[in-house]
Amino acid sequence: MTFMPTMRLSPWLRPQPFAALLAAMFLAACAVPETRAPAPEQPPAAEAPEPEPIPHEDAREPEPAAEPEATPSAALALAEQAEGSRSEGNLERAAQQLERALRIAPRDAALWHQMARIRLEQGNYPQADRLAGRSLQLGGERDRSLALENWRVIRAAREAMGDEEGAREAQEAIQRLETGVV
Repeated sequence: MTFMPTMRLSPWLRPQPFAALLAAMFLAACAVPETRAPAPEQPPAAEAPEPEPIPHEDAREPEPAAEPEATPSAALALAEQAEGSRSEGNLERAAQQLERALRIAPRDAALWHQMARIRLEQGNYPQADRLAGRSLQLGGERDRSLALENWRVIRAAREAMGDEEGAREAQEAIQRLETGVV
């Protein structure tokens, strides 16, 4: 028998069963199994329910107009502060206060109108036009005096931008509101 010297491995080079187990567990945890959503079941064509007939437009009842939401007191206080800042000539501060009020009450047509007036005074005519239009969308048409003021802002903004046709359309809307023909 020949003698073979055995090689002694350092402890770092010996296989570590625990380390191998940890590595296998780590790799298994990282693996993401492929999952597919089940296909939605579709009823057979014979069992599909028949769609309900659409009633004639004349037969439909008109939907009641939505009541305007009450504006939170915090938004009203900010609008009042903005009007004070505007009267003092601080239009930038007034705009900031109105932006805060609009974050609180984004569906308040009067706040949008107030912001449109500020932008008109600042010389930001395109934005004044858009903001007054937004006020009209949100219900400024229901309130005749607010609608009239919005159309006046729109007319002034369009005139300042040189949009003669747009200013003429706004003037016609103003005349309809003033005469009561809507």
